[in-house]
Amino acid sequence: MKNDESIIVNPAKKFFHRPRPYHFDATIHSICKTTGNREDFSYPSGHGTTGYLEAMVLAQIVPEKRDAILARADDYAHSREVCGAHYASDEAASRIVATAMIGIILNHPQFKEELAAAGTETRAALGLPVSLSATAK
Repeated sequence: MKNDESIIVNPAKKFFHRPRPYHFDATIHSICKTTGNREDFSYPSGHGTTGYLEAMVLAQIVPEKRDAILARADDYAHSREVCGAHYASDEAASRIVATAMIGIILNHPQFKEELAAAGTETRAALGLPVSLSATAK
């Protein structure tokens, strides 16, 4: 998911050139690991996009936990704001980007195979029945 995220998000970051909060306002000190590079732009959030993509995939595998999984993705994205690395709109954009990406990814034949295998393995590890709705067709 991280590689797929960067294919879309990195060009968007270069296009929008939005400085991170700590580059825009010197009184903000990020508590997240940062590069310090002023060319490391904020919008949309790569971490947020990856988190949402991973959550959306996991929600395909364990749909009965969908709401909790997506709530955790929201918390993760919000943590990037709290630590000073992103603005709220960076994270909102990351959810939109991830939603568009997952629509494409879920239709890729290789991904469908990998999702089905991951679904079977994950559900077995969690002691859940393997159901048709939990894995890709």
